[in-house]
Amino acid sequence: MAENGGNGTRAAGPRCVALVGPFQSGKTTLLEAILTRTGSIQRQGNIEAGNTVGDASKEARHHKMSVELTVATTNFMGDAYSFLDCPGSVEFAHDMRAVLPAIDAAVVACELDEKKIPQLQLILRELEDQKIPRILFVNKIDKADAGVQDVLRLLQPASRTKLILRQIPTFAGDIITGFVDLALERAFVYKEHAASEVVPLEGDAADLEKTARFSMLETLADHDDELMEQLLEDIQPPRDKVFDDLTRELREGLVSPVLMGTATRSNGVLRLLKALRHESPGIADTAKRLGVKVAQGNHDAVAYVLKTLNTTHGGKMSVVRMLAGQAGDGTTFLSGDDEAGRVAGVFKLVGQSTEKRGPAAVGETVAFAKLDMA
Repeated sequence: MAENGGNGTRAAGPRCVALVGPFQSGKTTLLEAILTRTGSIQRQGNIEAGNTVGDASKEARHHKMSVELTVATTNFMGDAYSFLDCPGSVEFAHDMRAVLPAIDAAVVACELDEKKIPQLQLILRELEDQKIPRILFVNKIDKADAGVQDVLRLLQPASRTKLILRQIPTFAGDIITGFVDLALERAFVYKEHAASEVVPLEGDAADLEKTARFSMLETLADHDDELMEQLLEDIQPPRDKVFDDLTRELREGLVSPVLMGTATRSNGVLRLLKALRHESPGIADTAKRLGVKVAQGNHDAVAYVLKTLNTTHGGKMSVVRMLAGQAGDGTTFLSGDDEAGRVAGVFKLVGQSTEKRGPAAVGETVAFAKLDMA
């Protein structure tokens, strides 16, 4: 499903996005910021206080680290988004690998820290091998030792795909106060736990924006002859054209956009959500990548099991992504071994919180109760 338009059509309907990245890069905090920004929770928790939606198990709270997958579904601008917070520690990498095939896109949380580049490279290799579109979110930008000019120098060696800088930070002295969006050509100032505010683009920021934007357009033009001609003739391309190229090249795996922010303050999170909304693919592309053919008028339900949970009150639950059709109470599934399993309830997940709901439609990520294959 997609809204009408050119190459940059926005995928509509439910989205499933994995939050991945090196150990302690801030994925759980990013999930917390996303849930706060989208209104699923009223106040952003933090790891030290032990009150986050993710990392809710006793072991995770004790070690202050993710030890298992956290699934949280929220709503942003009319669409459902299920975020899968994957552990960054190599001991629990199996949770990440298990969910990757059925996601639409990945947000790779990372830092400007040379010591973490080898692990970032391993994670990007997994995404590249499975042809999963990915956006890098440079977290903790307020504490970065490296300058913004070092972003691509540090991160590009970890990626086979060309990285494309979408934002540059703005400063007051040595303190980062906001960013310039290179596609929109607008400057924003950060507000703690609130949407960034548009400010005039002027002075040094305007000069830096021109240089950084041209570099972004040059990278896009590597895969667009028309854009290359416009740049050579010093013609400013229309904004819609730029966004169409950003969308197409992300989905085709030609580029990986780089955004930045500070998840603890929810800085940069709204811009990340908007990029996912407008540029990431949807279930149609994911089903095609998995070889799932949905014939017109064929309503057979197809689901991909992401993880099986044993909950305290709800018993056994299977977290699934619906690839085709719909499924509700009593729906029977066949596994690849022709074993049958019957759904005994459909639930929405927000961390350890479960909410009974109606049948799950194509694209949605839900939990099925007692989907025992026997």
